Amino acid sequence: MELDAELNIELDIELDIELDTELDAEFNAELDMELDVESNTELNARLDVELDSKAKEILKDIAELEEEGPAKLNHTSYTKKL
Repeated sequence: MELDAELNIELDIELDIELDTELDAEFNAELDMELDVESNTELNARLDVELDSKAKEILKDIAELEEEGPAKLNHTSYTKKL
């Protein structure tokens, strides 16, 4: 009888350890996913800001070039021969 009790206690301890390990792994996986989502959201926000500022620069350059008008022909002696 005493041997059965000890065996049951050992099995309970092993089961508890396995469950704790599985729960810890699941919790860590969920936490990693949440952190990835948060970091991706922050990264996307920073990229959006960076892309917006680049887009504004490009639009500004386009507006300046439109004000200058079409490019002027560069007539050199070489191009006149052609």
